[in-house]
Amino acid sequence: MTEAELQRLVADRCARLGLAHYHTYDSRRSEPGFPDSVIMGTAILYRELKSATGVLKPEQRRWGRRIERAGGDWAVWRPADWHNGAILRQLLAIRPAHARSA
Repeated sequence: MTEAELQRLVADRCARLGLAHYHTYDSRRSEPGFPDSVIMGTAILYRELKSATGVLKPEQRRWGRRIERAGGDWAVWRPADWHNGAILRQLLAIRPAHARSA
């Protein structure tokens, strides 16, 4: 699974769960290293998405440390996290109460 495929799966699942999801369409003019996905429900998740063999760039690690120091929830998601259900569990954990009955 490519990073782009994982990104589409995450975006689609967020929409189905009633979660706000932001992904910069074209990051060439954005701050280098900012996370691929910002997901908002009852909490905010900052997620860097990588393929199984993708390597974090130094700028991505720096953003991750900044977010964590500020109390944010930052992590890296890979295809294995999709397949083992970790991504879905994390998304369900922040699903808004009004969306749970939908």
